[in-house]
Amino acid sequence: MNATVTNKNGKQVDFDSAVNLMDDDIREELHASLAPTTPQAFFTAYEEAHYQKFGNDWELSKRNPIW
Repeated sequence: MNATVTNKNGKQVDFDSAVNLMDDDIREELHASLAPTTPQAFFTAYEEAHYQKFGNDWELSKRNPIW
C-alpha cells in the first residue's frame, strides 16, 4: 500500500516515489532524528529541510511538480 502525502501547495504526491527523489543527506538526517514518524510528517519536514539547505523549493513541493 503506497502512502499519499500532500505537499505545501496542496498537491497529492506518492510518498514512496518522492523518497527516491530526496537528497540522500537530508533524507538520512531526518530519518535519524524523526523515526518513527508518519509519511506526511516526514515529507513536510523534508520540504522545509530542502528549502533550508538549497534556498529554494523542492520540485515536489511546487504547485505543479515535474517528475
